[in-house]
Amino acid sequence: MNRTGYWKTTACLIALILVSGLLGGLLGRRYARIECARRSDPSHWNETAMRALQRTVKPTPAQREKLQQELDVAVEQLQAIRADTIARSSQVVRQLVAQVEKELTSEQRVAFQRIVPKESDLSNLNLLNVETRKKH
Repeated sequence: MNRTGYWKTTACLIALILVSGLLGGLLGRRYARIECARRSDPSHWNETAMRALQRTVKPTPAQREKLQQELDVAVEQLQAIRADTIARSSQVVRQLVAQVEKELTSEQRVAFQRIVPKESDLSNLNLLNVETRKKH
């Protein structure tokens, strides 16, 4: 093979590797976001726990219904705990921001505002806007 053919082949292989790596990274990131959102969904906890119980314990239909009711109650409690934790954490961040701002000069405050979390980020309870298991 001549030199130009060799360099063209090498350039194509390098481009293929770069495109594959970029595409793999983007797809992996998207999958990770979806999986993270799914894991943080309390209704998913309910389904996962019930599947594990069915697979390992093999409850009777009557037991399954009772266990499902218990899981539903637990998920509602976990949602309440989570909402409280987010609210309390947000309050701590707000207090910290206020205390830091008191110590800064006006120029520093301008720079500080670029790194301060937005209010919508602090009070974002969208993760909690899930319904408990749909009743059949």
